Amino acid sequence: MHRDIAAALQFPDYYGHNLDALNDCLGDVACYGGYGDSAEGSGLVLAFTDYDRFAAACPRAAHVVLDIIADRARRAAVLQRRLICLVHSNDPDIRFDAVGAMPVLWNSDEWLDADRRGSAADPRHE
Repeated sequence: MHRDIAAALQFPDYYGHNLDALNDCLGDVACYGGYGDSAEGSGLVLAFTDYDRFAAACPRAAHVVLDIIADRARRAAVLQRRLICLVHSNDPDIRFDAVGAMPVLWNSDEWLDADRRGSAADPRHE
């Protein structure tokens, strides 16, 4: 999988052939364009065929790859770029946990529960 993606997207020679390296290099391609790519108004479509074979052999990695792509697609959209992933499977029962989930975080002024709830003793909440 790493070899094929690295070749298809022309990842640099220092690509580490692991999921962290995939996240980093795919982020560069998705957000800033591939090597020789025009950044303005462009994007990338990834198409995986027979993904069920990869998922059967490496279930955790198959899920993480989809999660990385979902995260990178969201980040690319902020920069007005597109990243789309199409996944083909021969297994009609294939299932994956949710991908691309991002927690909703409290702002720094409300990080602690007490800061969100306020108190009569705290002048900031009067």
